[in-house]
Amino acid sequence: MKKTLLNGEWNLHNENYTCGIAIPGDIHSALIKNGIIKDPNWGCQEKDVNWVGKSDWIIERKFNFTSDNNATVFLEMSQVDTFFEVYINNILCGKGENQFLRYRFNVTEYLKNGENHIKIILNSAENVCIQKAVNNKYPYPISQYDDCSPNRNLARKTQCVGGWDWGPNIMVSGIYDDIFLESVEDGLFNNLTVTYSSTGDNWVAHIDVEFNALKNMQKEFKFSLSSVDLKQIDKNISFPLTKGINHIKCDFEVKNPYIWKTAGELKECGLKKNTLSSIEVTENDTLSGGKKLLKNICFNALKLISKPDMENGKEGRSFYFDNNGRMFFSKGTNWIPCDTLPSKMDKYDNLLQSAFDANINTIRVWGGGFYENECFYKLCDELGLIVWQDCMFACAIYPANEEFLNNVVSEMEYQVPRIQSHPCLGLWCGNNENFGALTWFDESKQNRDRYLVDYDRLYNGTIGSTIKRLDPSHTFWPSSPCAGPDDYRDNWHSDNMGDMHYWSVWHERKSFDSYLTIKPRFVSEFGYESFPSVKCLKTFTPKNELNFTSKTMENHQKSPSGNSIIIEMFSRYFRFPNGFENMVYLSQVQQALAIKTAVSWWKSLKPHCMGSIIWQLNDVWPCPSWSAIEYGGQWKLLQYETQKFYDIVSIPCFTKDNKYYVYISNDTKEKLNATVTVKFIGFDGTKAKDDICKKVIVDLDSTKQCVEIELSSEDKNNYFIYTKVTATSSSNKQYYMKNTTFVGLYKHCDLQNAELSYEVSKEKDTYKIEVSSKKPAFFVSFDTKTIKGRFSTNMITVLPNQKETIIFTPENEIELDLLKTDLIINDLRSTYN
Repeated sequence: MKKTLLNGEWNLHNENYTCGIAIPGDIHSALIKNGIIKDPNWGCQEKDVNWVGKSDWIIERKFNFTSDNNATVFLEMSQVDTFFEVYINNILCGKGENQFLRYRFNVTEYLKNGENHIKIILNSAENVCIQKAVNNKYPYPISQYDDCSPNRNLARKTQCVGGWDWGPNIMVSGIYDDIFLESVEDGLFNNLTVTYSSTGDNWVAHIDVEFNALKNMQKEFKFSLSSVDLKQIDKNISFPLTKGINHIKCDFEVKNPYIWKTAGELKECGLKKNTLSSIEVTENDTLSGGKKLLKNICFNALKLISKPDMENGKEGRSFYFDNNGRMFFSKGTNWIPCDTLPSKMDKYDNLLQSAFDANINTIRVWGGGFYENECFYKLCDELGLIVWQDCMFACAIYPANEEFLNNVVSEMEYQVPRIQSHPCLGLWCGNNENFGALTWFDESKQNRDRYLVDYDRLYNGTIGSTIKRLDPSHTFWPSSPCAGPDDYRDNWHSDNMGDMHYWSVWHERKSFDSYLTIKPRFVSEFGYESFPSVKCLKTFTPKNELNFTSKTMENHQKSPSGNSIIIEMFSRYFRFPNGFENMVYLSQVQQALAIKTAVSWWKSLKPHCMGSIIWQLNDVWPCPSWSAIEYGGQWKLLQYETQKFYDIVSIPCFTKDNKYYVYISNDTKEKLNATVTVKFIGFDGTKAKDDICKKVIVDLDSTKQCVEIELSSEDKNNYFIYTKVTATSSSNKQYYMKNTTFVGLYKHCDLQNAELSYEVSKEKDTYKIEVSSKKPAFFVSFDTKTIKGRFSTNMITVLPNQKETIIFTPENEIELDLLKTDLIINDLRSTYN
């Protein structure tokens, strides 16, 4: 076996431009690097690069090759985006039209000893899809935005690069993975999958290797199972192969292996990562050159449970994850691609570690992006982040003709075996919102039967049946939202069946307490927008355009009326802020409060409600959006609040129907003894009413109501409620939580100037910020003008004569004096006169 890697510098050109391109890489990044186009993230330059996606491009290079006698040579390439033809020495040897496939072309007859030439033509997806739309027998409508690719659903490529309500229309193209030649005499590994079974403490890993043999033969394979806490186990298996696809199977039985843990379970055990084992399969002969296939695994029993029930006498369907017999609340976030440009997708470590650090345990890979890279799934394996895996179909109606369905089957047959053995995988989901999309468009409303038949043929008859055949160990969930398999009821408005999306607060501009009107089983999308930090805004906005109605700011706001909704909500809840910086700060406070309201209520409903997946974790470019982490990696205030309300022990607090409620959510495996103290404090810092103190016992893995207090509407604007909870577990672990709740509207409360003061000191590689106030200070938040780093907490209440300590950890070493001048501290009262 000989492998010839073709990565590196290629030549890129069209009819007008020529430059170099690094492969793996994308065309836009190459053009930016070579000064042919400008950075689309800056100002309104996105619109100046639209022509790139409308042009056909050629990438080519020369390479040396020496053939082996009797060897068959394959050209292997994956993540080729999207419509392409490949030529070796000017002879067509392969073509494709699916970004989500791995291609292997037999190129033996096209190669020669010595210098060879390879050329790949990347045809414009924009133009190809226009022609596909003309040839279709009837239209396939999609969600349209101000600037988008109107036929993107006809291409099997990342959908959001054609424009979304949080991202630009930059129809990228390129090759995003290794490209190489592989010379073999016997055959090729296709994939390796693993499933598990257990009886008591005895676990079995069932290994299935798919091997594509080039001829009939007897062949020996060596299977090895190893990990840091397990002595390596080797097995040699001799197997009679027939020409074509073969499955070689091997079982490993292990007593008391390490069992995969979710992020919450890792933290409960004081661990930072799961211990992964590895399966290595080697061809045990000299002919093959020792070809190997390696996969990281971990024994696990993660599954989705969804069953019809009659809870409270109402027809319903449960929806929750169970890991090794332990059901738990999914503390989730939605993941979109981490950059518009594939060449800049180097953010996985920071984003996924940020999710773990914020007590998130579930990541939904949203269906408008792409099936993620291996490093993404490995990090999720290690960090205990459960992956809800959408298939890549979103917010549109897709074709169901034979050509399209065959393409999709090939896609599933590559992606499902690639992903299914990752211990982090929780479920497969057929699409994002496409069942609901049948009611969005005039075409589908006027001919529902036609499009419903197509929908069923694609998602149930093709995707669902293929996934069930390839991976029966994981649940296939038809769509999100969805009432359940073969259930075509409206789950946009029904909250008792399966998963739902709830967007009424943002898109319909309902009040935050509208979240408290639904009792969902599981919410897989809900969100609220904010602006990124001023520091981030300055990375794409000219200085003279730092204004919310400037051309640049409006161009980067892709949600229709997005800026208007944010600002309208200011006037609903807050006194209108002074100045640009205060509006940015208040938008993040507002976003955090909206999401906190929703999650607090839904967590109080456990076990009726067993999950919330916030829209969204990250951004593809710098912009106002629903993200909790802005482009560039800085946490918004929402991410800091997520860290609190998703904590392993948290206190959902809210007002409803003129009552104040305090719950304790205990997601540990231990019983808690807790003390709840509720204080009623005037805005001058004095006691407004007598304190309430209660001692409660909270069972393991449960949520308990601890306080229910009648509230008077007469004096609701004169005080706030400050709740403290201390809890001790049976193993003597200590937990401390606090919460601030306003009874009246923030804008109607007479807040006083807090007169905040602070001191900053250096402690080894971190910095301690001690903050105090003379009057109560609310939503006290910390940021920096230029320095990158993270605070230990944020958006806090500072009470008079009670010093609060915050730790700042910079990304790079800095001087103390620089932090003192760079630090920004905001609070609610300082935003208005």
